[in-house]
Amino acid sequence: MWNIFMVFTLTAGSAVFCWSILRKTIRRVEALERDLHRTSEAVSQMAELQMKTHQKISARFDEMEERIMELSVPSQDPNLPLERRHQVLALARQGEDLQGIAKRLKAPVGEAELILNLRKYMGGESSPSGKINGQARQYA
Repeated sequence: MWNIFMVFTLTAGSAVFCWSILRKTIRRVEALERDLHRTSEAVSQMAELQMKTHQKISARFDEMEERIMELSVPSQDPNLPLERRHQVLALARQGEDLQGIAKRLKAPVGEAELILNLRKYMGGESSPSGKINGQARQYA
């Protein structure tokens, strides 16, 4: 009889012990889930703040590039070919098409075309898209 009582006591004791461990584990998992949720919210807020900051900085860069282009346009002086070349290449790097470059610089399309073709001929950097080269060949 004593053996049965001992087995029952040990079984009941281990069941209580296991239940206690299970409850502690469940509480710990719930606490970890709350921490994970808070961390996820904080990361989302940080990502949103970074995106807003990136947009502001990008807008400022665009404004600065536009202002630099305004300041670098020669004042009716056609004797500045080097400066014109830099302007054409800068606009091409920004993705401006041949017509747009000529219009912005108030230059003949052929001049912009020549500059872009020389860059290609001299092994310079290629345009960001195939638009410029395709349009330049169209007028050649």
